[in-house]
Amino acid sequence: MPRNPEGAIVPTVQGLLVDRHKSWRDVEIGRLPFPAAGARDVLVVPEAAALNFPDLLIVQGRYQHKPPLPFFVGRDIVGRIHSVGAEVTEFEPGQRVAAQPIFGGFAEVAVVPVSQCFAIPEDLDAKRAASLGTAFATVVAALGIRGEAKANEIVLITGAAGGVGAAGVQYARHLGATVVALVSSAAKEESAKRYGADVVVRSDRLDNVAVQLRDTLRGAGVDGVDVVMDVVGGDTFDGAIRCLRPGGRLVVVGFASGAISSVEANYLLLKDIAVVGSSIQRFLTQRDERLVRVMQEIYVGAASGKFRLDIDSVFPFSSFAEAADRLATREAIGKVVLVPDWKTLQCPEGK
Repeated sequence: MPRNPEGAIVPTVQGLLVDRHKSWRDVEIGRLPFPAAGARDVLVVPEAAALNFPDLLIVQGRYQHKPPLPFFVGRDIVGRIHSVGAEVTEFEPGQRVAAQPIFGGFAEVAVVPVSQCFAIPEDLDAKRAASLGTAFATVVAALGIRGEAKANEIVLITGAAGGVGAAGVQYARHLGATVVALVSSAAKEESAKRYGADVVVRSDRLDNVAVQLRDTLRGAGVDGVDVVMDVVGGDTFDGAIRCLRPGGRLVVVGFASGAISSVEANYLLLKDIAVVGSSIQRFLTQRDERLVRVMQEIYVGAASGKFRLDIDSVFPFSSFAEAADRLATREAIGKVVLVPDWKTLQCPEGK
């Protein structure tokens, strides 16, 4: 056991440790000192967690946020509050929450800023709750706040069978929009239909998505769209932007293809369209009340089955590499979920 300079034993916790930037295949369980809650932090004991692409990037040092080494990876957890900081009044020990720290979540206990926590119902299954967090927060910010999607508009969702895409389909339908889903396989087509997509287009059936997507939509009776939420980038971005009507908005959420496109400013002017980026980190850091309100509605709705995400697979934390491989190869149809395979810390009883 480690000791402090005075020779006293320092309590530790275990988690998925990143001691240097490396392949996510090399992440193993390790130990760090028991975290201390700051004045506006809570300590959360995870019951379940969801894996996201940013988790893999942050391990490699390729994410826009680079925590000081060493750290525990993990941004999407559900659990009970162990203890709270001195200035926290929004939550109390024993309360059940979903939390979205940038890192530190895949551990016995995680320190989370209070701005990144949401109260959840007692009767919502932990694995299902964990699957919702980052995905739905991303689409609420992208479609509801940045894209300003409205009832009776047409919304195009790229990568519509992934976690964020599937959440986007459901949230756009919740807003009253008509939803066009772009997917890349027969299995993903069925998934998008189950989530409620009105029109599904298969990119694997197009020789050139950038050139053919607009005409393919027209062939399906969709003469332009009002909002695009793009999680893919590359040729998909190039095709999607051509589908926008005047006044349309394309919201950039990610680059699952690995390719980053560019657009000429005069094209935006001539078509009278807008391209905006959307990162949930700003909304979480500032605790945007619009996001908080809608997310709490989504968790309540999830308890009754109104909102959901398919769970592709469940792995113990110790099988992180196997879980990450399923996500990285894009084999997963739905969310990849992790659960503790260590004895969890005791929390006060929830009310």
